[in-house]
Amino acid sequence: MGSGSSTAGGKNTTTPEQRSVTRALTLPQFHRVIKSTIAEIHSIYLDPTGKVSSVLNDLTHSESYELELLINGCSNSEAKIVTSQLQYAVENIIYEVSGIMPTKGILATSYKSSGIYELIREGNIFPDGYFLQCEIDRLHFDDRSGILHVGDGEAFMLLIGMFITRGFVTTLLLKPVEYRLLTLERFTGLAESNLRVLATVFLYIVRQVSVIRGKANMVIPRELQRFVFTDEEMRPVYGRLTKAIGYGERLLKEWGVEYIRRLRIAQQYEEEYR
Repeated sequence: MGSGSSTAGGKNTTTPEQRSVTRALTLPQFHRVIKSTIAEIHSIYLDPTGKVSSVLNDLTHSESYELELLINGCSNSEAKIVTSQLQYAVENIIYEVSGIMPTKGILATSYKSSGIYELIREGNIFPDGYFLQCEIDRLHFDDRSGILHVGDGEAFMLLIGMFITRGFVTTLLLKPVEYRLLTLERFTGLAESNLRVLATVFLYIVRQVSVIRGKANMVIPRELQRFVFTDEEMRPVYGRLTKAIGYGERLLKEWGVEYIRRLRIAQQYEEEYR
């Protein structure tokens, strides 16, 4: 996916950046939108009738297989069983994420009341600490810290960063009690370990798909290094999950491209008619 600034037609004499900044939400409004967007994503993932919740429950109950066996070593027969469970989790969670693309509400592809639409609007100032340093290095900001030059590559990174990095990895998987994935009683050593493995895999997928032209691939964010496994530790896991990771990357790219395409149409509509 290429990067570059979004463009817009019309009779306005201002630049796209100027139009975006003048229409940006106030700082408190945008920060509330960010919180509401993450909360809505959590409500989908935590829906007890949904697939994501079911998969996470399978990985965290007392009879779950220990995913860390794939790192520490185990018999070939054990490795096959554990790999199968982890592969199932990765593929099914990503499949569910790729089905999220509503036309109404805070996750909508329209410009009315959509937090996702605001996410890629140039000029908005994100909350302090929202971005990881490796994301900051790939984005552009003005002297007010408003985001600029949100091309399709940048928009994709923002989208994945919302739905996977923040909506899933750094909240539900790494802080499961705080974000109501697990009760304190269910937060066992096994549950913590399995969620850590899953978080590392999903962070790896985010790093693989968040490619912006002219930028090097993401390394493990330094802010998260102490919470996840290293690439060296995960090497045997990634080797066993090659097909699942490839499947997940393809699905997320297709989903993200279509999501952004619809958001760009909404941007054009807003610029023309609003």
